[in-house]
Amino acid sequence: MADGIQQQQQQQRRGAAELTELNFVREKLQKFQSTMLQDFEQRLSCMVEDVLQDMRQRELRAHEFRKFDSPNGAVSRNNTWHNRMSNPKVPATAASDVGDSPNGHANGTKTPAPHQGQKRPQRRQLPDKVFVARESYLTTLLQVEHMRTIYHIFYIILIMFLLNVIFYDYFVMGRIDLGLGTFRGGLKRLHWVFGVWLLEHVFVLALYYAFQGWALVRHKLKQHSSLQRFWSHSCLIMYISSQLVFCFVSSSLCLKFGLPFVSACILLLESTRLLMKMHAFIRYNAPRVLAGKEKTDDDKEAALGERPFVPPVRSYVYYLFAPTLIYRDRYPRTSHIRWKFALNRFLEVVAVAFLYAFIHERHIHEHFGEFGKEGMGPSQLILKLFGMMLPSAVIFLCGFYLILHSWLNFTAELLRFGDRMFYKDWWTSHTYDAYYRNWNVVVHDWLYEYVYKDMYTHVFKGSKVAASLSVFMISALVHEQVLGFALQMFFPVMFFLFGVVGVALVYLMRSAPKVLGNMFLWFSLILGNGILISLYAMEYYAKRNCDLSYLSWTDHLVPAVWRCYN
Repeated sequence: MADGIQQQQQQQRRGAAELTELNFVREKLQKFQSTMLQDFEQRLSCMVEDVLQDMRQRELRAHEFRKFDSPNGAVSRNNTWHNRMSNPKVPATAASDVGDSPNGHANGTKTPAPHQGQKRPQRRQLPDKVFVARESYLTTLLQVEHMRTIYHIFYIILIMFLLNVIFYDYFVMGRIDLGLGTFRGGLKRLHWVFGVWLLEHVFVLALYYAFQGWALVRHKLKQHSSLQRFWSHSCLIMYISSQLVFCFVSSSLCLKFGLPFVSACILLLESTRLLMKMHAFIRYNAPRVLAGKEKTDDDKEAALGERPFVPPVRSYVYYLFAPTLIYRDRYPRTSHIRWKFALNRFLEVVAVAFLYAFIHERHIHEHFGEFGKEGMGPSQLILKLFGMMLPSAVIFLCGFYLILHSWLNFTAELLRFGDRMFYKDWWTSHTYDAYYRNWNVVVHDWLYEYVYKDMYTHVFKGSKVAASLSVFMISALVHEQVLGFALQMFFPVMFFLFGVVGVALVYLMRSAPKVLGNMFLWFSLILGNGILISLYAMEYYAKRNCDLSYLSWTDHLVPAVWRCYN
């Protein structure tokens, strides 16, 4: 009897424990179901919002932006603004000349497939850059009357800036200068910059013949594999050394010549552009020489095996001046030059340059010209920072329009370069991922083709995160190098904001809603540019106004702002 009661109690305890476990599992499942339903509803809402937004944009394009989908006004089957294609099957071109391809793609040939004994890579193949004849976003948008009205409003704002400067110069300074003093100060020693620029182009042209010599000697040594390998490795070391020397000389000349900011920026940016173009040419053509490019009828000597294929010098020279950093033997070309269009773009460059001079005289110099001499507390510092927010936003937007739209479209029109997608609709981005991809397509394409893809394929073996971080670090270092040597100071604010804060925002904003994400993007861009320009202006004027001694190299690492007020 006692044993039966004991067994019954054990069964009851076991049943109670099982019931507790079932209740626990039921609660977990209910919580999981609730979370899944909430997540599903949120995702469904976002998807419905995206579909409705796409439908509204399609309807808007069909009625207002009729010419937006295609440069010729017809609806294109392919996305005109798509920048890359996964493993495009492009046939070998009939000629390696810089030819006219007004209605089609113009892309280089692919390297041959691996031999039968070789293993094919298992990781996902990254898409390649494609060139298509198309207009820039703003060129297409400004064909709409509503957008042209906004464009006219900015013209009037520029005229108001001009009148403000004229009246201020006349009534306060007693003369009308129109910002020419800023031009004279910023463009000093420009003739030296022009001389260095010519010598750099001689160096860049010599690189072509050095590459041709490497290819010819390597071809002659094909029967001696060890000598061929030694020759290629020696040339690789000389090539890397020459690029480092090229970068060092251009940077050191800014310090040796004592170039002002504008002249130094011209030299450093042109040197960086040529450095990127040289690497793109070598990186694109070296694998073709190593693998053996398909021979063409026009290249009879190469077809007979007497010499390896090297692109003709006219393709290389055209590429040096073309508004792209990606090398191809052929690019899409327009049928003629629109001289009125080119003149308008050049006048926009001049107008924005004068606007920059006005902003420097009436805002930057006014706010920070006496920095280091006047007293400075937290309240004065905050007022100066927020006083520069709107002028910094104008500098940011006008810098985009000046370089990426006006100047690149001007050079593209003169060279009849067909692919004008120098940027995308970055202003609609709601994540920093999309902003970095769409803001400067020219530089982004180069970083993607020659840094990200090589890091992803050869260095980090398929790690997207590591490859992306490498791209950000290299880009941040180059930005800081240009600003640091142009201003002749060590003040790594750009590196911190771009390489640290910018990278963090990429990952933090990936799940941001569209409206809030876009609002935060613009808020952070305006705030960040205001802080960036203000801090560099403070450091620049602090070095000029404060009598600082530099007894050791560590004194150059301490900000002048800190040494002035401490």
